[in-house]
Amino acid sequence: MFVRALGCAVVPALLIMLVLALVLPILLNGTAGSVTAAPVDAKVGQTRLTFSKRGVALRAKASSLGAAVATLPYGTRMKVLERSKSWLRVRTVAAGSRKAQTGWLRAWETVEPSALNKNPKPPHLTSSGSTGTSASEVSAAGRQLDAGTERRFRTTRKGLERAYRLVDAMEAATAALHPADALTFIDDGSLGRAGRDFTRPGRVAASPRKVSKPRGGTTGGGLLGKLGGEAARRLGAGSKGQRVTESVIESASDYAAQVKLKFTPQQEYYLGRAVAAKAIAQYGVDKDAGRRRYVRLVGEALVRLSSRIPANFGGYHFEVLDSDEVNGISGPGGFVLLTRGAVQACRNEAELAGVLAHELAHITKQHGEKLIRQSREFPSFVKGLARVGGAVTGSSFAQGLTRFFGQVADKMSGTAINHGYGRSLEFAADKEGTWLLFDVWYDHVGLQSLLRRLGGDSHRHVRGATHASPQARAQALVPVIGALKPFQARSALVEARDKRFRTSLNRAAAQPK
Repeated sequence: MFVRALGCAVVPALLIMLVLALVLPILLNGTAGSVTAAPVDAKVGQTRLTFSKRGVALRAKASSLGAAVATLPYGTRMKVLERSKSWLRVRTVAAGSRKAQTGWLRAWETVEPSALNKNPKPPHLTSSGSTGTSASEVSAAGRQLDAGTERRFRTTRKGLERAYRLVDAMEAATAALHPADALTFIDDGSLGRAGRDFTRPGRVAASPRKVSKPRGGTTGGGLLGKLGGEAARRLGAGSKGQRVTESVIESASDYAAQVKLKFTPQQEYYLGRAVAAKAIAQYGVDKDAGRRRYVRLVGEALVRLSSRIPANFGGYHFEVLDSDEVNGISGPGGFVLLTRGAVQACRNEAELAGVLAHELAHITKQHGEKLIRQSREFPSFVKGLARVGGAVTGSSFAQGLTRFFGQVADKMSGTAINHGYGRSLEFAADKEGTWLLFDVWYDHVGLQSLLRRLGGDSHRHVRGATHASPQARAQALVPVIGALKPFQARSALVEARDKRFRTSLNRAAAQPK
């Protein structure tokens, strides 16, 4: 009887201890929905902001069990006084009727001030709007593939005008996305890794119109001789996320030499807008606003959280096209467009992120520019521009540049829409996309699992097939994934991501695997 009684007393005690062992770490160190497995790299003395629209509890001690001192509304500014593991002791900055308060909150409930910056106005709308062409803009078009060049191009392609307006709307949707919504999406999905703040990549300034004249004069053999050795080296020295310095451009041949070397971030942006316009003209935009917003949020999370996404001129923009074909299109400078069919082919958020990551990889690795420079037509495009003659401020050069812009845009659009990148660049985009997924803390087999499933259905391949079957692309990712640590997440976290995937895309239940 004693033994039985002892057993009856010990079993409940063991159960209680087991429950406490499982629950207390969560109560003391953070909820299951924390953004990262470890706190962001907040430092003592740093200024940070709260980002949740729901408000953040400021506590008397560094514990979820600590009494709530106050609820800090969205955008509350604070100074970090002390750090204890995943907790920060902060003093809020007095504002209006709110007095300064001191207390503790989780590090991942705060962000750098720049994370809450709104997206700036799209570059092509910073002057006189998206339509119309003035004499000064035509003159300025000779200095750069810029807004003036685009406006002139649009007057020659009336059939693209409506599509261009939808590209404008695509960029406006990015600018209108509230930072709190983007960061809450990241928080609710437990995305990101330790030490990563959730700021967008920076914007690269427009190339200067004028800098010091290149050494070596404007004479010499061939197109590159026009720029001189040092200028050519400077033009070719642009690195990831950095602008390419532009020298004085005085003639058509000077300009042709510059574009033969490298497109600047500003040029990439306007070429990317042309690619996006051509894709929208062909497919149209999906009418489901909820699906489009969800895809935009997933793309925004990738851009904010990955260290592999560089700064660019116009930001990164995402859209869904009105087609059941399975296709993804990337335009240089930051434009990613998926067909509705590509979104519907995905079975979870990681697969959708994988498709977006693949297209982002084409952009960040500048695959479109590499292909066009390797094409048989590009040298003739450049020679045609060089033969225009006259100063770059002249109307004849503006016309020649508009023609050159159209030729390059048409070639890039055909490559992007038909996925004609070829085996090596497609494999490279799959590899980089998988690394990007790992970097953001999505299940990095997402892209591979989608490719394997598409490989079993010949009617659902991405159009053009890029000379490599989905099966071959999935197989090529085996060593890439094998070299990375396995994705390990709590089942509750995976279910939370799956639930919002189904809800956002109006799917009643997860599809069978």
